[in-house]
Amino acid sequence: MAKIDMFGTAKIDIKGQLFDLGEVYKHAHEWLEWHKYDVIEKKYAEKTKADGKEFSIEWVAEREIDEYSKFEIDVKWNLFGVNDVEMKHEGKAIKLQAGNLVIKVNAMLITDYDDKWETSRQNKFLKSFFEKYLYSGDLTRLKGQIWKQGWDFYNEMKAFLDLYQY
Repeated sequence: MAKIDMFGTAKIDIKGQLFDLGEVYKHAHEWLEWHKYDVIEKKYAEKTKADGKEFSIEWVAEREIDEYSKFEIDVKWNLFGVNDVEMKHEGKAIKLQAGNLVIKVNAMLITDYDDKWETSRQNKFLKSFFEKYLYSGDLTRLKGQIWKQGWDFYNEMKAFLDLYQY
């Protein structure tokens, strides 16, 4: 298996802004599902501290492209100093959260994800031949697609969080 990192880690850093954690979480999950990713929550930790709650969440979103390649978007959430705030908006009482939110997004192209080509020296040679001569055009196209989808997810989440301007 080879993981090709497409842009490092893109980071959304929100300090002291109001947001609806449930809606942000739901929107991110639905965006990934709408783009046909299977979302696996690898970690969910919540702690209550004197200055508010802390959350640590890690997702791995995967989408198989073909028998050889798949896309992966990793999302890491770190929230700290999160407290519930009740406000009036358009005459209704709403419950939001105030605190600090950091979302890190990473997008990767994974080839030979089942390690079928890593079983022997001969297969490793065939894998390099396959990638260099037969699959190179597809690899170039797929790298562009996962790069775009990673940035699309990042921009979607950034825009969604910018909606909360009270």
